[in-house]
Amino acid sequence: MKVRPLVDDDVAAAVRLHLQVLNMEFLSRFGPSFMSTYYRAWRETPGALSLVAVDDNDVLVGVLLGASAPATHVRAMVRTHGVRLATRLALYALTHPRIARELIVTRGRRYARGLWRLLGARLRRSTATPSVQVEPVVGEITHVLVDPHVQGQGIGRALVTAAIDQARVSGVDELVLVTPPDMTARHFYERLGWQLEGDMRSRSGEEFLRFRYFLNEH
Repeated sequence: MKVRPLVDDDVAAAVRLHLQVLNMEFLSRFGPSFMSTYYRAWRETPGALSLVAVDDNDVLVGVLLGASAPATHVRAMVRTHGVRLATRLALYALTHPRIARELIVTRGRRYARGLWRLLGARLRRSTATPSVQVEPVVGEITHVLVDPHVQGQGIGRALVTAAIDQARVSGVDELVLVTPPDMTARHFYERLGWQLEGDMRSRSGEEFLRFRYFLNEH
């Protein structure tokens, strides 16, 4: 087994694994076409952490997504790929009214505000005065997925370790992630040196545990 960067040829297999492992996740409800667009947009945007684990036959058995500077990465992804992603969402929502209603109720207002800010930013240059306070650079791991048939073989550990190494090279001081509140995930991250910060709830009502990893302590 080896870990390497996610490439375009991996997207189809990565999406299949994503939909298999996280079939109830909000984004997964928009189907493989949207998720393929999402994965390509994520990996093509500067600052992405996008890794796969493959077995000795080059079969994909794990995926990790994240970003070395999450806010910057998301803004750049929306600027470059936002129209394409929104189009995929709209086309799917047109034929799935229940999903459309949930999208509007849980995320519509927030997405509209974000798009408005991004459109406005294109019309002006930032005039903000840089802060003299030095803040830690905080990256994020958003997804760690392992094929259920090969769990327990160190694949998740290898993906997370590779992401930490890549984040360190990118100048990241801390990494954060959230995971469903089950004891297996909690023990997994605590064994790898992550610190539990508490629990949280997403806008669509999903519960998660939040972890942080301090790169300068390891």
